[in-house]
Amino acid sequence: MSEQQILDLADKLAAAGCDDGHLAGHDEGIEIVFDREAESRDEAMRSAVAQVEQCGLAVKRVELDREAITA
Repeated sequence: MSEQQILDLADKLAAAGCDDGHLAGHDEGIEIVFDREAESRDEAMRSAVAQVEQCGLAVKRVELDREAITA
C-alpha cells in the first residue's frame, strides 16, 4: 500500500468516526489500534468494527490489550 493510499484510508476512517484509531501496516495487512471510550468493552468493539466496515474494509481479527481485560 502506498503512502498516499494510507493517507486516503486514514481520511476515510476519520470521516467514518474512527478518529480514535491509529492506522499501521504490517505483513498481514492493515492494523488499526483504538483507544475508544464506550459504555462497555463490547460496545467499543462493536462500534469500531462497524465504522471500519463502513469504509469497505473487512475486519479479520479483534484483539484486546492485557490492560483492557480486568478480572
